[in-house]
Amino acid sequence: MPLKESDKRFWNRVNELARQNLPKATYDYFIAPAKLISVSGNKAKILINSDMHKDFLKRQTDLFNTASLEVYGDVLTIKILSDADMSDADRKEMNRSIETRTETPDNFSETILEPVRTNLQKKYSFDNFVAGDQNRMTLAAALTITDSPGDLYNPLFIFGNSGLGKTHLLHAIGNEFLKKHPRSRLIYVSSEAFVTDYVNASRKKQMDSFVEKYRNLDLLLLDDVQFFSDKEGTKNEFFQTFNALHEKGAQIVLTSDRPPSELNNLEERLVSRFSWGLTTNITIPDFETRMAILMNKAEKTGLNFPDETISYIASQINSNVRELEGALNQVEFLAKMEKNSTVEISTAEKAIENLRSSNSHSRKNNLNITKIKDEVSKYFHLPVADLSGPKRIKEIAYARQVAMFLIRDLLATSLPAIGQEFGKRDHTTVMYAVRVITDKLKNDNETQRDVDNLKRKLEG
Repeated sequence: MPLKESDKRFWNRVNELARQNLPKATYDYFIAPAKLISVSGNKAKILINSDMHKDFLKRQTDLFNTASLEVYGDVLTIKILSDADMSDADRKEMNRSIETRTETPDNFSETILEPVRTNLQKKYSFDNFVAGDQNRMTLAAALTITDSPGDLYNPLFIFGNSGLGKTHLLHAIGNEFLKKHPRSRLIYVSSEAFVTDYVNASRKKQMDSFVEKYRNLDLLLLDDVQFFSDKEGTKNEFFQTFNALHEKGAQIVLTSDRPPSELNNLEERLVSRFSWGLTTNITIPDFETRMAILMNKAEKTGLNFPDETISYIASQINSNVRELEGALNQVEFLAKMEKNSTVEISTAEKAIENLRSSNSHSRKNNLNITKIKDEVSKYFHLPVADLSGPKRIKEIAYARQVAMFLIRDLLATSLPAIGQEFGKRDHTTVMYAVRVITDKLKNDNETQRDVDNLKRKLEG
């Protein structure tokens, strides 16, 4: 039977509430295409486009309950149907009903939002992200939120050292999200860019534009959130933005070089919100994953890389994906310079040796042992003298080993020479220290983070 006036008022009210409480793109994608088939007794039937829409609509009980209480004085039972769910009786009922497209209330003025620049890089996708067994949980979570945004994993907090693929994943999430929700509003932004936007908006008295830009999103992809640590005004503004997006059901994805519990310079109220959803990490790829990454990249070079050459490169670079790709680029460059269509191990050996010599020379021009020891002592809050002294307290011994490793790695200083710099220690002691840190870098997140942070400070 045709819809009654009360039924149309109910459906208009559902849409009005949805416009007020959901991001525009979310409303346009999930709510606007839905149609009210019928209201009979205390049950309403709603037709939606796909099963994915069904999951979203089922979570909007507040909208339906509020609208039904206002119009009917009672809560309706909502049955949500996709086209595949429709019985012949349902189709006849729908054909008999009048057109039920939403009528915009006279007093409703739709806000027209400025187009938003996504900042996404198309080259990053899930297809070219190689995840080993240790990172499959992170990849699965990233894929899940593109299907069910704002649901289970909100926010999704991804942490790990630089060069391991966090930024790649953020762009991949954004690109996949746009494929599935083409009318959505989303932004990829680094924390530095967010700070710059905030400062410029404050200085030019354009905070309304800033708020409109960031609080009307369906997906916020924020990179390197740890850099908010000493930005008081930005931290407060991001806190408000986070709350506004989360309350609307917009998806938030954050990355950092450490888990929320270790972001000591951020306010507790902000850190606690980072833990509301799912926290997952990206770790250094194991040997098999490094092989897979190199094979994936090598296919695009137009050269023939035998398995033994790929294996050699993977065995020589075990720090992060960025350096792994950089090494492959060097090998590719040398092979093409020598006009070799097949890349033998000898070419890879020469390219990697050239790369190491170049890096060592560059670092030597800017670094010295004293600077490394000073930076390590500041990082671990220890007197410089303790690094060379006789104390063997666990914290001091660890810092000393890290310093020895960095001097060996960044300056290629001989073992005896390093030993002389640390209280005339024997070269075997230095060798042991370097080996300990090298082993820890394979599977210890804390050591990975310490070394990576120190390298950034020393090479920055």
